[in-house]
Amino acid sequence: MDHVDFETFDAQLLELADSLQGADETTVAAEAVRMKALAEQIEDEQSRRLALIRAEKLPEFVRGPQPGTSPQYWRAASLVTQVINDKGTPAEQIDHAQRAVAEIGTLARAAPEREFRTILRMNSTLKRLIERRRRENPDLGS
Repeated sequence: MDHVDFETFDAQLLELADSLQGADETTVAAEAVRMKALAEQIEDEQSRRLALIRAEKLPEFVRGPQPGTSPQYWRAASLVTQVINDKGTPAEQIDHAQRAVAEIGTLARAAPEREFRTILRMNSTLKRLIERRRRENPDLGS
């Protein structure tokens, strides 16, 4: 195969990260080198650069996100818990979740750089909850 597209590369990288759970550092490092070589085959320059960065972060992907320690991390985690435990109406739950998503975005930007993505990822749980409530209650709109 001469060229690879970013989507194919990314899918392989995510699959590899899953399969490497519990692998030793040497194995993970060797796979990161192999993925960098694959990334080099991406024709589009911007996609190639992004793929190289992601290949370099393979050891981090395998380790998984480290729990945060900042006040922003703990506040964001608390917000997610509050929304998940919200017993209000679906409309109230959606509203609560949307406010929390906005606040978590603000917290992520104020957090130490190493925790930015970890905190921001908490929003995916809330966004899925919002979408589920909307699917269950079509009269609430989108």
